Order: sequence, then structure tokens, then C-alpha cells
Amino acid sequence: MEKPLTTGEIARICQVSQATVLNWIRDRGLTAFATPGGHYRVFPSELREFAARYQMPIELPSANGNHDRHS
Repeated sequence: MEKPLTTGEIARICQVSQATVLNWIRDRGLTAFATPGGHYRVFPSELREFAARYQMPIELPSANGNHDRHS
């Protein structure tokens, strides 16, 4: 199973602010779920789909620590 990403991790991967990531979740359709504490998490597969939809090249760390490049 994929380990979900935090908004901070997504911000670093996409080189944007956490506020931008929250905007993507609220207004742009980045699928996320909220933790019991109210923090958002996103599965890497959802981020890949979102990045492809908006033609954003991203590099996601893989489970073995290497980077997977997606565009």
C-alpha cells in the first residue's frame, strides 16, 4: 500500500507553498483525505494523476528511496 504524503511533502515535491497545495485540494480537485487531527494526506497515485492533468513534471520518492519522474 502507498504511504500517503503530507501537504508539506507535496509542496516540496512540486516546489510550491503549502497554501498552494491546500488550494489544489479545495479548489482544483486534488483528492485528499483528512486525518483525525484535521491534516490532509494525499496518496502518491492521486498526486501523479493531478500532475498529469495539469502537465506538471514531478519526481516522487519511491518506496526504495529512489525518485520516480512523472510528467
